[in-house]
This record gives sequence, structure tokens and C-alpha cells, in this order.
Amino acid sequence: MHFKNSQNGIILMISLILLLLLTLISITALQTSLLEEKMLSNYYSRSVALQASESALRDAEAYISSNDVVFNPLKLSLGPFQGGDCVSGLCPLMTTPLWSMVGFNWLNKGRVFSGELKNVVQAPRYVIELMSIVQSSDPSRVYAVFRITTMAWGFDINTIVQLQSYFKLQVQAFVF
Repeated sequence: MHFKNSQNGIILMISLILLLLLTLISITALQTSLLEEKMLSNYYSRSVALQASESALRDAEAYISSNDVVFNPLKLSLGPFQGGDCVSGLCPLMTTPLWSMVGFNWLNKGRVFSGELKNVVQAPRYVIELMSIVQSSDPSRVYAVFRITTMAWGFDINTIVQLQSYFKLQVQAFVF
């Protein structure tokens, strides 16, 4: 009888060890779940920023194609692409683009997206550079090639997407 009484504490020890193992498994599952949720949130924010950047590209193309009097890419004297600084998102062609320099302020120098977007921390911006003017085989046609660079944010200020495209516009002639 004495032998049976001395084994009663073993069940308590085994139960505590099993409880400890179940707690460790639960904590690991919770940490994995939280990590996956953070990853999904970051992916969603990047997706929002990518869509905002695409929208800014389309907005810039529409602006170039519009008949806006201020925007005349082929105005050779005092035109929008003259000078050494980006004015309203219209940047002169330089060896090192201004927008790629460390001190470039997208919020002040970039042109603001004209539409309205939801779930973004701030409206996307874009800059337009006149890359080249190409003569056609038809002397009455001239083509202007632009580089559009966009900067967009997701719903988190640290989520940034930058896109770039080239856009070719047919114009009639130079304006002096």
C-alpha cells in the first residue's frame, strides 16, 4: 500500500508538462497568425499604392494630350520645359533627372493627381520630362516623346511605389 501512495504526484507532473506544451503551441500559432496578418496588410497597402501610381500615369497622359494652354511642349522660348527646375511637375531634360536626386521634394515639385483616390495617405504625384522631338516623314507632323515618372503612397506613408512610362504625342509644329 505504501508503494501506491508514492506514485500519485506523477500524474500532476505529466499534466503540467502537457499544459506547458499546449501553451507553447498556442503562442506559436498566435505569433504566426499575427505575422501573416501584417504581411497581408503590407501587401494590400502596396497594391493600393500601385493602383494610385497607375492612375497618376493615366492622369499625366491625359494632361499631355489635353489642349491646356499652359502646357505647350513645343514652345521653344520660355516653354514649360525650359529652365533648371521642375515647375508644376514639368521638368527639363537633364543628364541626371531632378526627380532621382536625393533632395527632390515630390510634394512640392510633383504635379498632383487630379482625381480622387480612397485608402491613400496622400495623393500621388508625377513629373513629366520632354525627352525628344522627332520629325516625321510627313513634314507637317512632329512627335514629342515624354517620360512620365510617378510617386504614389498606400494607406501607410512607408509604402511607396514609383512607376515610369514613355508617352509619344503628335503635334503640328513648333511654337515660338
